[in-house]
Amino acid sequence: MNSISRNPVSSPIRPKPANRESIHLQPGIIAARKGRRFPWSIALLVSALYCGDPLSDPKVQERRSQIPEQYQPGFDRFIENNCQACHGLTGDGSGPLNSSGRFDIPDFRNPGSYRHGVSISEIRNSIEFGVEGGRTGMQAYQNIPPEHLDSIAEYIRWLQKP
Repeated sequence: MNSISRNPVSSPIRPKPANRESIHLQPGIIAARKGRRFPWSIALLVSALYCGDPLSDPKVQERRSQIPEQYQPGFDRFIENNCQACHGLTGDGSGPLNSSGRFDIPDFRNPGSYRHGVSISEIRNSIEFGVEGGRTGMQAYQNIPPEHLDSIAEYIRWLQKP
């Protein structure tokens, strides 16, 4: 008997789909199999993570110009560590990874939305050690150097300004 089975279930080579409708393109969609969609926002996020300097983005530059000079290093670290993907460019919790509103991400501008304290040390701890419970999915970022954690926490604390 031949070592390559003729049974399509056990064949190592998968047959092409019978109809071409199983693969289609739609506006705002990269490519998809029927029932699975990949929004452009995810592709843009991935490209932003791996292509170029995130601080050179015009929206980031515009936002940076609105921040007092003493908090700009914290804002820069906030952007470089991709915090804005969840927390949004203004810290309001509406980043592209939360565009569906699925996660309960605090609005840094509103101290009442914080769950684990509003002081610089409490904010720093939330970044470094993550947040357990809730629906945030905030992981620990222990790879961020201590001086960067401090500047990010100071920037987030500044967002609470009256």
